[in-house]
Amino acid sequence: MSNNSQFSTFNSQFKVLFLTPWYPHRYDAMSGLFVRKHAQAVARQGVEVGVLSIYNAQCIMHNEIEDKVVEGVREVVIYTNKGGAWGEVQAMKQLWQYWHERYGKPDVVHVNVLTKQGLLARWLQVNYNIPFVVMEHWSGYLPENGNYRGFVRKMLSQMILSHAKVVMPVSSKLMNAMKQCGLRHANWQIVPNVVDDFFYNNDTTSRVCKDKFRFIHVSCFDNRAKNTLAIVEAVEQLSKQRNDFELVMVGTGQDIFFTRCLADNYKLESRGFIQFTGEQTPQQVKEWMDASDCFVLFSNYETAAVVLEEAAACGLPIISTPVGIAEELQITDYRLQITEGDSGLLVPIGEVNSLTKAMSAMIDNANKFDKEKIKERAAKYSFDRVGHQLIEIYKRAISD
Repeated sequence: MSNNSQFSTFNSQFKVLFLTPWYPHRYDAMSGLFVRKHAQAVARQGVEVGVLSIYNAQCIMHNEIEDKVVEGVREVVIYTNKGGAWGEVQAMKQLWQYWHERYGKPDVVHVNVLTKQGLLARWLQVNYNIPFVVMEHWSGYLPENGNYRGFVRKMLSQMILSHAKVVMPVSSKLMNAMKQCGLRHANWQIVPNVVDDFFYNNDTTSRVCKDKFRFIHVSCFDNRAKNTLAIVEAVEQLSKQRNDFELVMVGTGQDIFFTRCLADNYKLESRGFIQFTGEQTPQQVKEWMDASDCFVLFSNYETAAVVLEEAAACGLPIISTPVGIAEELQITDYRLQITEGDSGLLVPIGEVNSLTKAMSAMIDNANKFDKEKIKERAAKYSFDRVGHQLIEIYKRAISD
């Protein structure tokens, strides 16, 4: 890049440019937060990092470009009122011209999510000889979601992947789904999402809920994916068997109203079995996890499930369906005997009765889970570990 680059004050090894459709912006500070964390993880390794992203904003009269540095990463977002695939391609071209004129050429391009950003990466590869790698987060490849369809999408996706140096799904579950969709590549490497440092800073021996065993659930309350209504049903079932527990439901989203209505119908809040916290900051989520005994995820599908990483970083035993990284965390079938090193209990997707039984078993057996070992297993999700993994991938991509 040119000498006037203002990414950082240190001498970098090389320069990386992220292309992503999802990224925090003026209208939604949470959008694509996981991409920002990957970029910051790389920047912490002493590498100059930039990000180009598009947001479709119908409320503006013409394209606007926002350029700022956040924690060592130069973030350039274009707000466009030109909808459709062609409008986005044109906006990406404008964004690249803006970037190239001011900051020059990167050594490697990091594509987040096919297909449109991948087309720009391929164009940069052909015209500027810049290698690119692909990181995939999209749940559309999962059979439970089923949004990966259409001849053109599939043709372009495979074409782009065939020219990428590395393909990096965020979990083995997502990698297998992509392969089942017919996507082929010689070099697959799983690169997980990043967990904030403060999730690792806790004393697992001091976390005891004195009065009741406390379960915690954190999500965006999209019932199609997260199955929050079924979690409430399980709590209702368990409340008929015992009264020594409670569930804290953290977050908000499109189906929070229906979730609360169902809980109200069973009078679970007034009976002391459920409490809703509303939207919380990441630091507040961590505090709630520190004050809980077990994390519950009953999703129908996940590409990774960052909340599982965060719960494990806090040392929490986990009850989860076999989604995202759940099985990578060594979570065992709830019907089997708990063995040394297990991180939690696995339940079948959609089986409320099984979730109820697993929650009861967790109350009775939580002391069999080694919280420090759970934390150790989560170490691979730290900024340092993920950043180092990405640096090694970039080095090989540049040298090939």
